Amino acid sequence: MNTKKETGNFFKKYPGVRIGIIALILLVVAGVSSAFTVEKEVQVSFKGQEYTAQGKLLESLEEVLKANDLPASDEYKYSSPLTTLFKDIIDVKIEEKVSGTIIADEKTVSFCSGAGNVGELLKENGIKIDEDDRVEPGVATPVTDKLGVVKVTRVTVVETAGIKSIPMTASITENDKLEAGTRVVVQVGQNGKANVKERIRFENDAEVSREVLESVEITPIVEEIIEVGPSTTVVMPDDVQVKSVTGDVTVESSPTSSSSSAKVDQDAGIKGAMTVSATAYTATGNNTASGLTPQAGRTIATWDGIPFGTQVYIPALGGVYTVEDRGGAVGYGVIDIYMNSQEDCDAWGRQNLEVYFLD
Repeated sequence: MNTKKETGNFFKKYPGVRIGIIALILLVVAGVSSAFTVEKEVQVSFKGQEYTAQGKLLESLEEVLKANDLPASDEYKYSSPLTTLFKDIIDVKIEEKVSGTIIADEKTVSFCSGAGNVGELLKENGIKIDEDDRVEPGVATPVTDKLGVVKVTRVTVVETAGIKSIPMTASITENDKLEAGTRVVVQVGQNGKANVKERIRFENDAEVSREVLESVEITPIVEEIIEVGPSTTVVMPDDVQVKSVTGDVTVESSPTSSSSSAKVDQDAGIKGAMTVSATAYTATGNNTASGLTPQAGRTIATWDGIPFGTQVYIPALGGVYTVEDRGGAVGYGVIDIYMNSQEDCDAWGRQNLEVYFLD
């Protein structure tokens, strides 16, 4: 082949082309060389002061800052990435990153960030936020040294439906024909039942609110009507709404019925409750097995498995009783209720009752 010869003839025939190519090559070489040697200056803003940084066009911003004794580290945030070529920099702003903590998902996360707002900060730390979650301060809050602790509260809202017990109501009236400190249940109350649809709000897996969306009555409540002697104190569980009180009567809430350990958990089923066979007894001339003097409307005897002092709510009797006694015939599932007279005991007989153990 004669390619080399033809090429040589071409350049001989057109010498201007050869000169032009050589000039172009020299120009490119010169341009590249100058890019490595030509310098420029930019203004750098840092801690409220203005500095002039000088560097070569093809150096990185990081290299230029270090050469000019300006900070270039992860402790600061920059208006342009540190890897940016200096030729593309117009000016530079350097700010200290903000340090702090995030509390989310039962963990505390420390951060040192240059994020613009809380939303970016959370994303930077791999913390995803759902629509219902609550962030304090809000996601649009700027990240500054005054930010404080960022707290993420996981919020879940669920709707449930089911049959629920509706606590009964009660009315209490003084009857001066009764002895002081005694009470008689004229009408036994009864909890109602309803098909209830609710919206429940959880924050970090703990229930914080419950809203009834719909309630359809299945069984109506029956109001308990109680008559008491003069100057009588009646202890009622918090769940029972006392609608009216007449006469010299003091009504107190059970000190344990409002606590989570004592309160009957209607949502989880029957907790601390059972159906017992209830008998009655009266004065024997002796103190109770716990050493106390028995009192009608207060004292009951149970089996050994129930400690003395345990409070028991008996809806059929309209109040809270205390385990203070034992009995030879009181086996498991049986309670014996102290009453003022044998006539009262005979009238009571034996009844099956639902009772709630409050502590």
